[in-house]
Amino acid sequence: MGPGGDCDANSVWILENDAKAAFVGDLIFNGTHSYLADGHIRDWLRNLRRLRELLIEVPAIYPGHGSPGSFETILHQKTYLETYCRAVSMISKGSPKLNDTQKELLTWVMEQYLPGAGLSFMIALGADRVAEELASAADEGAVI
Repeated sequence: MGPGGDCDANSVWILENDAKAAFVGDLIFNGTHSYLADGHIRDWLRNLRRLRELLIEVPAIYPGHGSPGSFETILHQKTYLETYCRAVSMISKGSPKLNDTQKELLTWVMEQYLPGAGLSFMIALGADRVAEELASAADEGAVI
């Protein structure tokens, strides 16, 4: 699927036997915070739209991180990314970088959004890459 997930080498494996299932790798983090330091958040959201079309009738989805889930894990990942983008946008006020205090605030916001989730240390890791992409999108007149 290309860029737009935890890395640039995202792929999806679909088992189409009696027990349909999909292995989606790092396109979905289920119940954990996502690694966003690779950038490509807009591509990631586009890939999730593609996944919704591909996997509409697949009942079992195995993410790269977290527990297996249903089709709804795609929607949860999309909502997580949109929430993260809104938080970065509000905290950064359009700046392509966040300072340490802003990253602490972002971590707090996302931990409130997904309480008890693992991998909290990754929240701040992606902050500057996402802020940079949001600032660039705003310069282009694009919306995330």
